[in-house]
Amino acid sequence: MQEYRHPLGETLRQMRLILAAGAMPDEILAMVDLPAWYLLELERGHITRPDPDTLTLLYDCYQVTADQVANFRLAPDLKAAITTIITAKEATGQAYRRQGKFKWPSSDWYATKHPVVKMADPAARNSYADILRCVRERIEWCPLLITSFYYRLSPMAYWQMEAAQLPVTDTVIQILCQRLNVTNLDAFIYADDLYTTLCQHLNLSQRDLPTQLRLPMGGDRH
Repeated sequence: MQEYRHPLGETLRQMRLILAAGAMPDEILAMVDLPAWYLLELERGHITRPDPDTLTLLYDCYQVTADQVANFRLAPDLKAAITTIITAKEATGQAYRRQGKFKWPSSDWYATKHPVVKMADPAARNSYADILRCVRERIEWCPLLITSFYYRLSPMAYWQMEAAQLPVTDTVIQILCQRLNVTNLDAFIYADDLYTTLCQHLNLSQRDLPTQLRLPMGGDRH
């Protein structure tokens, strides 16, 4: 078993002080089904064997992963390690804001005229890029910047996938399957009419559009 420099309780306390600017436990847990006393007991080290799923839910409140928390606990300087996350998030936020101002060219045009990524199966009627684009533009009517958040991508990376300039990652495919409530995308890949097939699968008519699909769960964040 790995030896940590810092106990879980103190790590959680510093995460609340640094990542959440000292917010109270009830504020941290406002969006999840956990009582404030549970976080306090964790911070005090009184819960020695916390449930891993509950910890994952708690980590999601701070937008960090279990691996990141493990790295915090191994770091020589706990506070400095946690603060580094804030610096990285600020840099990411600045990149998102810059890219959010871009006027993105047509991903459909690039995917049709200059595709870099192609489906391996020649029988495929639609690519992963086509499905992403159809969901965003014709089902959700959603700006690219917002959609990129759903798939845990920068706007640039998302546009490149939707434009068939970058391969769609397994994680994005998994989130897309989750949002469409399917185990795989075969029904859409081989559909003669992608839009109609999506509408039929989602039980949508024209008057139901636009509609927001289910949002990805926190456990799927990478």
